Amino acid sequence: MPNDAPMTREQPGGFLVRIRRSWNLRPERNIQILIGIVALLLFVSPAVAVFVGAFRTSPFTEGPQAGTWSIEPFVEVFTSPGTWETLWNTVLLTVGSVVPGILIAIFFATLVTRTNALAKWLITMTMAIMVAVPPLFYALTWSMLGNETVGLLNVWIRGIATGFAEGYQWGSGPIDIESWGGLLVVSTFRAAAFMYLILVGPFSSMDRSLEEAARVSGAGPVRTFFGTQIPVLMPAITAVLVISTVAGMEAFDVPIVLGVPADIYVLPTEVYRYLNDARNPFYGQASAVSLVLLVILVALLILERRLQGRRRFTTVTGKGARQGQWALGAWRLPVLLITIVYALVAVGLPLFQLLVVSFSPYFGWHPTDLSMIFDPQAGLTTKWFETILSSQAHVNMFLQTAAVAAAAAAAGIIAVIIILWAVKLRPGRLANLLDASQMLPFVVPGLLLALGIITVVLLGPWKGLYGSPILLMLALFIAVVPLASRTIAGAIVQIPAELEEATRVSGSSRARALFAVVFRLLLPSALNGWLLCFVVASGTLAIPMLLGERRSPMLAIKVYDDYLAGNFSLAATSFVLFVAEVLVIAGAIELIKRLLSRRTSRRRPVAESTDPDWTGAVLTRPKRARVRKLHRLASRAPSTQKTP
Repeated sequence: MPNDAPMTREQPGGFLVRIRRSWNLRPERNIQILIGIVALLLFVSPAVAVFVGAFRTSPFTEGPQAGTWSIEPFVEVFTSPGTWETLWNTVLLTVGSVVPGILIAIFFATLVTRTNALAKWLITMTMAIMVAVPPLFYALTWSMLGNETVGLLNVWIRGIATGFAEGYQWGSGPIDIESWGGLLVVSTFRAAAFMYLILVGPFSSMDRSLEEAARVSGAGPVRTFFGTQIPVLMPAITAVLVISTVAGMEAFDVPIVLGVPADIYVLPTEVYRYLNDARNPFYGQASAVSLVLLVILVALLILERRLQGRRRFTTVTGKGARQGQWALGAWRLPVLLITIVYALVAVGLPLFQLLVVSFSPYFGWHPTDLSMIFDPQAGLTTKWFETILSSQAHVNMFLQTAAVAAAAAAAGIIAVIIILWAVKLRPGRLANLLDASQMLPFVVPGLLLALGIITVVLLGPWKGLYGSPILLMLALFIAVVPLASRTIAGAIVQIPAELEEATRVSGSSRARALFAVVFRLLLPSALNGWLLCFVVASGTLAIPMLLGERRSPMLAIKVYDDYLAGNFSLAATSFVLFVAEVLVIAGAIELIKRLLSRRTSRRRPVAESTDPDWTGAVLTRPKRARVRKLHRLASRAPSTQKTP
């Protein structure tokens, strides 16, 4: 046989053989490379497209709207005084909401984790509701509550000031929510809730021994708190500040509802103004403005990643860590009063205004006596619910929103599980890049993400996707990936690699081990994360603004259009129905989790038994029942031992 015979046999498939051999030798690295390429296309390409779009007059490549390559949009934006005024407004709004928000978050986190304050559950529930409610709906409720003429706040204040004299329902002021003051207050409430939910974990894990050492040294309570607690928690607080700053600078829903009517523009709303020009959308100028915001957000993300890397070295506690509480003493009742007032102002009053508007015959209806409330002609009514539920267009809008949001949320959860699983396969720089790729959409606001996707689609061979629900779902999927990562990351770290290895040793493939072990163990956390992503995808406004179809709009677009048209009752009723929908889905998810838990517990074998004939074999369900019955009978039998 010739010496080169083996070479001849391998030559036709030489390239494929080398690829297969490389895959078998280093499968973990190759899986990470493959997933990294997909993540690069999904998460990085929109940001690159925004940069490219700043040097093009339009992303269209053909037709009457075809654009050309030019630096004119870039020069026009960066030489315009309006751009820098908008940047200043963005900085002012972000600082003015994040700084008081972090103080409120630290105050309430300290109350909940370190004191014997009353009604701690009310604080956490208030913060959770504010974070769960989409920002568009929260801004709309405040717009109704603080309406200058017929908002409940102004009506009640005028009534108290005039002794509820005749005509107090009508007038103007004294509160104007569509102003700098209203914009800062509403943004502060949301920022404080977001930061509280992140800080409550680090605050609850603090070791009381540090405080005791400071007190023994002669320091007072206030000096102890600011001298030991805050410095130790400073890395976590700083990281939360950076994350909240990113979220504040890319906020769109609250500024467009409360800021634009007062002629207050920030960078995201400035981008929307360029794109929503009545004559012709200025895509190049919008992309150029987006670059300013994108550079700032990327710098903040890099800073947050460094702070997050240092945070794990702040303090070390163990089972012996003491978690004592401070006794508030005489301050317990005043603190309870502060908690109740904050909950009422931040959540109670806006939700009450929402319910009143949805059941009122018209926006601004205020009964002067109790008989008007139950008047069948001029009292509370359900006609707005009947109008929506009897309209096929409204029903289709809810169904379409639910379908698109559910698909985007499910895709986001699955993608995050796969990425985090790939990160655990093989530590290194590639794993770190994969881990960081999930947070890239966090620094690309929804409006910029939609603009980047439009540019990618129109400049590439996928023009047929423009305006389709598939493109909208893809954008929502990319937008919810950072949120899905936050909800899944903690759970997947707790899954030991030995379980997957045992499955593979038993003969299963790597893909089967992923689905049989990782997905199954993560199912409860995945269901919770899916619900949160579903709520966010259903209520977001920025992405459907550019990628949605106005003839069959998403829920957020329809609610915003009703608000602009003055149909406040329809907008409020749609929100109430959406809340009911979320509660039903949350109940179904809780039922599924309980069924899964019960099914798992039934399959669990008995570890030990007092039965002398037990050999260690797994007992069936009837046998377990008989064993438990014998145990109960034995425990009830009278003792035969004689007492001395």
